[in-house]
Amino acid sequence: MYKVFCDGASRSNPGEAAIGVSIQENDDEIHTISEAIGIASNNVAEYKSLIFALEYSLEKNYLNLEIFLDSKLVVEQINGNFKVKSNNLKKLNSHALNLINKFDSILIKHIYREQNKRADQLANMALDK
Repeated sequence: MYKVFCDGASRSNPGEAAIGVSIQENDDEIHTISEAIGIASNNVAEYKSLIFALEYSLEKNYLNLEIFLDSKLVVEQINGNFKVKSNNLKKLNSHALNLINKFDSILIKHIYREQNKRADQLANMALDK
């Protein structure tokens, strides 16, 4: 099982935004994504970090994932515990759920920001370029 840490960052919210993803196998980081995504809200950036991670994992045939995000909103919406009210988040939620259905095994869990430092670092590196 691969561990995937995702984070989105937005300066000014909405403002310049970026995503950070760290993919680990046996506690070794095997891939990172650090990418600016233009102007977006923090919630959009969080969703996009998840989507980029899912797309990359499918491309590499990593079909058993444990995904960690520090966005409680995104985790609860993806897991069906919170309703998605925002129209722009509905599209991202639907896209993410379509991708999730292609995996053999996937768990999406909320973690605290302190436990997500690497993904946060990657998102901020993209913003600082």
